[in-house]
Amino acid sequence: MQDAAVNQMLRVLSRSPNDGRGRRKKGKPRESGSFHLSMEEGWLSLFLLAAVVYSTIWCVQAVGWVDNLNVLTLTTLLGLVAGILASKQYRFPSIVVHVVAMLFGLFVAFWQTAGAFHNGSFAAFAGSLGDWFNTVLHGGFGNDDSIFLFFIVTLGFVLAYTSAWLVYRTRSPWLMIIANAVVLLINLSNTTSGYIIFLVIFLLAALLLVLRFNLYESIKRWNRQGLRYSEDLSWDIMQAGALISIGILIFSWILPYGYTDPNVSQIWTVDSNPWVQLQNTWDRIMSVNGGVNAANRGSFRDTLTLGGNPNLNNEIVFTVQSDDGSQYLQSTVFDTYTDRGWTISPTSNHSLKAKETNPLPVLKTKPVTQSITVVNQPALQYPYLFGAPQIVSTSLPASLMQSRTTGETTAWLNQNGFITGGNTYTVTSDVSSADEASLRTIPIPKDATSTYSPSGQVSADAYDPDIVRVYTQLPQDLDPQIAILAQNITRDKKTMYDKVLALEAYLRAHYAYDLNINKPPREEGVSWFLFRSNNRGFCNYFSSAMAVMARSLGIPTRVVVGYTNGNYDTKTHQRVIRGVDAHAWTQVYFAGYGWINFEPSQSFATFSRPLPDTSGNGSGSTGNLPGGPNGPNNPQNQDPRHKIGANDSLDGSGTNASVIGPDVGRSVSVAAGSLILLLLFGCILFSVWWRKLFRNLSVTSQVYGRVCMLADWAGIRLQPSNTPTEYMDKLAQASPDEAEMLHRLGDIYTRERWAPPESPDHPNHNGDLNEIGRLWQRLQPRLFLYLACHPYFLRWGPRRLLVLWREARERRKQHKMLYDNL
Repeated sequence: MQDAAVNQMLRVLSRSPNDGRGRRKKGKPRESGSFHLSMEEGWLSLFLLAAVVYSTIWCVQAVGWVDNLNVLTLTTLLGLVAGILASKQYRFPSIVVHVVAMLFGLFVAFWQTAGAFHNGSFAAFAGSLGDWFNTVLHGGFGNDDSIFLFFIVTLGFVLAYTSAWLVYRTRSPWLMIIANAVVLLINLSNTTSGYIIFLVIFLLAALLLVLRFNLYESIKRWNRQGLRYSEDLSWDIMQAGALISIGILIFSWILPYGYTDPNVSQIWTVDSNPWVQLQNTWDRIMSVNGGVNAANRGSFRDTLTLGGNPNLNNEIVFTVQSDDGSQYLQSTVFDTYTDRGWTISPTSNHSLKAKETNPLPVLKTKPVTQSITVVNQPALQYPYLFGAPQIVSTSLPASLMQSRTTGETTAWLNQNGFITGGNTYTVTSDVSSADEASLRTIPIPKDATSTYSPSGQVSADAYDPDIVRVYTQLPQDLDPQIAILAQNITRDKKTMYDKVLALEAYLRAHYAYDLNINKPPREEGVSWFLFRSNNRGFCNYFSSAMAVMARSLGIPTRVVVGYTNGNYDTKTHQRVIRGVDAHAWTQVYFAGYGWINFEPSQSFATFSRPLPDTSGNGSGSTGNLPGGPNGPNNPQNQDPRHKIGANDSLDGSGTNASVIGPDVGRSVSVAAGSLILLLLFGCILFSVWWRKLFRNLSVTSQVYGRVCMLADWAGIRLQPSNTPTEYMDKLAQASPDEAEMLHRLGDIYTRERWAPPESPDHPNHNGDLNEIGRLWQRLQPRLFLYLACHPYFLRWGPRRLLVLWREARERRKQHKMLYDNL
């Protein structure tokens, strides 16, 4: 492209009305069977299309839904190539091309998935597909990671193929952008803020692509109409468009955000919403074991899967005011264990009015009242109410989910729907205050001598047979080594309480707390954790292992999910509960005393037990108050940012290290994004200034002046005594590869300046002027590359910035002195 006003005018005046890019000659229509691979739209459009698609695909890889997502890069490239080839051919009908392309995409996805998970065995992967289909067809959970990878890879191919088709065949770049934006935003909402750079690249490339495509269509229309336009028009418009695009990004970056209408937002979260129902179905058929789950504040459903990293964030979920800050917040309990995780047996609902009490027939409890303010609602399948274990009443009308078999409450639900941020409710719980001596008197169910009476009379020596049957249930094909291990651990323990303590202590002593684990597909969770996990796991695995081992001994046990007690805020005198405080622990049923909390997770302190004949407020306890990184059981080498439920001591003196990671990451993200935008903005401003430099001179003078300026930046200064020929000789010695072009430029410039205008040697008469544009096109990138690598410029640039900074600081001091004197 020529870079001078005079040459532009010459080319514009010399071009015929029918000449132009994208214009076919009359009388030569495109044949239906022809194939056109040339990029009439320009290779820049292809680059921008690839930037849009790959910013979306790489964001999917960054989220890490499942292992082996690196195969998406090649799949996306194949999809783009297939889409371009399909859109540029006219020999075959579109429907045939699409079918062939989709079959090819399915084959690529099948091949890559089989290679990633089944060592390239197509038969093994086909068997996995059949097993998955049968499982989800009968209402089960599809937790095979290879199926999810197959779906993601297929989607990546289809997205790339469709994007190329929409741009180059249907001429609908906006539809392409919308399709990619949906995928990008879904993934950005499930990852950390550091990946916002993908959105910046996507928006910038999308805006420039739309601009470039509309410009191309306009030029085609102008050519058909016989209109003339400047050859530099495309570059000028793209330049202005880039400036506007960056300005839009900077403006949107500084705009306030985050407002949510609490009433309208319930439309998207109510359980009867079709979108929520679709999410529930999707979560069932695509339950991922490996990879990384979506970033969240905690997710509570009627199932608990033993999978990969829960990826909890640091956002505040609740603030809690309570007369007992040591209490965990319970949401849901699980009573049925399968090889895929925990579920809830069939339930019925029992309604309670606000403040109506649901008494619990248990011994030795103390009332605990909590005022819970919702700040950011976690991901909930139902409108769960949280509170200390064994809730008896709330300030809201509630619906109790109760087991049809045992009558045990599995969850409290708000009858008015989901509670939005800013709302507060009060919960009263009858928390167990049973001491260790009392619990040691309770026999194991098989040794109980009294007969259970359904009349409601509390007995410390009688078990409800339905509770024993439901809460000792285990899968028939459970690994027998689990029961053998449990028996070995508890062989010397006489009481049920001591057996449970032994299981708890064994897990805490022999297993490390680690979120970054990857359970293989089709592995039963507890067996894998106990024997093949390299003794590493997180709370879901610890609590499940303890519950399953206890059940194998005939001890009624269940798993509970909710939040730990968080951190104490000395300013507001409240407990602050964050997403990283989401947790799972174990409860054991003791006849007469109900469900008792146990903490098997290695990085959390054990629950306190009051001494005999005390009020049970925790004084004189034999254990430690719940605590995370400050607790005595937390290993010194374990980062609290990598734990669920990391929290401080009750006095609030501890600090939550988990706050540091996301804040630092967010600051780095903002700084990096701002720096990239500033660099882009600076490059475009330099480009504008560079193109307008010497604009009032002739074409040859403009090129000669720019070459001299680049040489001066490289330390090769033009002396007053140097003639153009001598100076070009000096530059040719410094850059021998460009010597011929530099000598030619110096010769044309000399003859233009000093040859008589009427002389045949003058560039205006012999056609040498037309050569200047080609010379500059070849010289400019080479000289810029030479300059970028030249040590003088590399030293001069930072030194010049330092000088400018010092001058600015000196001027600021002078202004301050003048202001002080005045």
